[in-house]
Amino acid sequence: MVELDNLDVRILTHLQNNSRKSFQEIAKSCLTSIPTVKSRVDRLLELGVISKFTIDIDNTKLGITEALLLVNAKPGAIGRITEELRELEEVKELYVTSDSDIAVVSRLAGDMKRILAIQDRINLTDVNNIRIVSVKNAFRKDATIPLASSSITLTCAYCDRKMTGDAVRKKFEDKDYFFCCNTCQTEFEKKYTKLLANA
Repeated sequence: MVELDNLDVRILTHLQNNSRKSFQEIAKSCLTSIPTVKSRVDRLLELGVISKFTIDIDNTKLGITEALLLVNAKPGAIGRITEELRELEEVKELYVTSDSDIAVVSRLAGDMKRILAIQDRINLTDVNNIRIVSVKNAFRKDATIPLASSSITLTCAYCDRKMTGDAVRKKFEDKDYFFCCNTCQTEFEKKYTKLLANA
């Protein structure tokens, strides 16, 4: 698992909300420098945390039909069906569920004729049931997962305690440090200043 600090999380949140946001805007909002934001984004790309920058298109404005594909199949067939569906351009999202009633759920987009023909384009061996349900209204506005609800935790730079609430942030020589309280921040600063003096 990749370890992220508070600045990484804030940068990712900005990019999730609008991937066209400039590094300058992100830096201003995060109270850091543009080169810091750029280096963090480069690192997140290198680590694979960010896989691509994209746009969110409203398919209804383009007359593109959306539908859900629900497949109930025997456990041994799930992997094969998933791989076959991944190859189809109409499949935009694909989920394998832990529910035995529905094993594979896909969000489809495209021409309705081609969407309905999907069941003729995959091997239905060991498939118990397959349904294609047209989406009447899509109320989904945001497909991002809030980073604040993830398992990311900060550790105090002084006492190594995991922080669950707000952190005290202090910059030392262009690097952000996070502390669980003002006391830890003050003690860290004393130790840091003493190390610099002795260097």
